[in-house]
Amino acid sequence: MAGLLTATAADGAVDVFVPQKVSTGDLDVTAVSQIACTAAHANVPGNKPPTQIDIRIHENTIRSQTPWTVHCGPNGNVTPVTD
Repeated sequence: MAGLLTATAADGAVDVFVPQKVSTGDLDVTAVSQIACTAAHANVPGNKPPTQIDIRIHENTIRSQTPWTVHCGPNGNVTPVTD
């Protein structure tokens, strides 16, 4: 992946800013899983288990009103968070 990835932890969530688009497939599913699960296993405030941390992925390093929100599953695969 070309470009800088940044992340900010909040209570029970991590905002991840990636330099590419998820929606167009520029960032493949394996990369998204690796990034999200790494973030979920970081020291995230809120004392939630990694499988319950909301990982909000923002495309093109720009904060989105509707980021891709996923959870890291127990097997290291991401699943979309639905309301």
